[in-house]
Amino acid sequence: MTSRSEKTQPRIYDGVFRGKKAWTRATIRAQDYLVPIPPEAMSEIHRFVDWLRRNPLQTELLSEADHAFPQTRRLMRRVKRILTHGAGFALLDRLPVKAFTKDELKAVYWVLSRMIARPVAQSFSGTMLYDVIDTGRKKSPKVRADLTREELDFHTDYSYNRAPPFIGLQVLRTSKSGGRSSVASLNTAHNEMRRRHPELLARLYRPFYLNRYGEHAPGDPLASRHPVFAYDGKTVFGRFNPRNITAGYDLMGEPLDQQGADAIEALSSVLEDPARHLNFQLKPGQVQYLMNGRCAHKRTEYQDHPEPDRRRHLVRIFLRDEGRRSYNG
Repeated sequence: MTSRSEKTQPRIYDGVFRGKKAWTRATIRAQDYLVPIPPEAMSEIHRFVDWLRRNPLQTELLSEADHAFPQTRRLMRRVKRILTHGAGFALLDRLPVKAFTKDELKAVYWVLSRMIARPVAQSFSGTMLYDVIDTGRKKSPKVRADLTREELDFHTDYSYNRAPPFIGLQVLRTSKSGGRSSVASLNTAHNEMRRRHPELLARLYRPFYLNRYGEHAPGDPLASRHPVFAYDGKTVFGRFNPRNITAGYDLMGEPLDQQGADAIEALSSVLEDPARHLNFQLKPGQVQYLMNGRCAHKRTEYQDHPEPDRRRHLVRIFLRDEGRRSYNG
């Protein structure tokens, strides 16, 4: 069903994105996104962990304001500049996984992330730090793909809710094989859609149903409605998850219109073009930060180690300074 507001022609950005925000594989360089942790900042991090060992505290109560982090703050300001004014993703390289326990690594990650923006809930139950692991389940309309080892297509996170502007992924353990990560600029993809498929780009500015995976209060709609691209006169924000869109229409018992299906397929094809995305293997101790509305990311299927303590383990965080800290903002 189309609401009266959806009949109004949405505002569409008709310009061309340029500069570091509209990168391709040929134009991006390692120094545009790879951020080594300098020795001075690492010393501050070690002192923080030493303090934590003498003064245990629940991770979500830790604050960077309670500790001296001058060099680490400078480091994280650089990360935020890359996210907001540069490539839109940064790879912090890297925390010492052998020197710190998993809980200590999470504590450091929490404090570092707070220097970018305020952590917010990323599930209806209020989870603040989310463990990305293989639960043995298969992708389904009730099982989010990040809980499986199956391949994830290019997507943005939580496109069906109040999507956070920044997300982080901390790498604690990697898989036995597979699990290659990829990142693509949605600004670059927008340029390409404007050049090749202007009529399909316009469809991406109109709403699609999106499966909410039960992450809502009882009685709320099973699916939300959002466009892939939204323009407020200053910024273009992207929400893209083809799997959620397909499941959303199935849940609502409505067919996806042909132009909508073509638009989703065209954007997926642009993102999958090797010339328009960057591939890399995340390493233990690294932290990947993304500007969620400006970059899409994916991951290939992986095979895990049989030993539980060696299995792939990432930790996700959502960061947003606007609204409430609750899931619905």
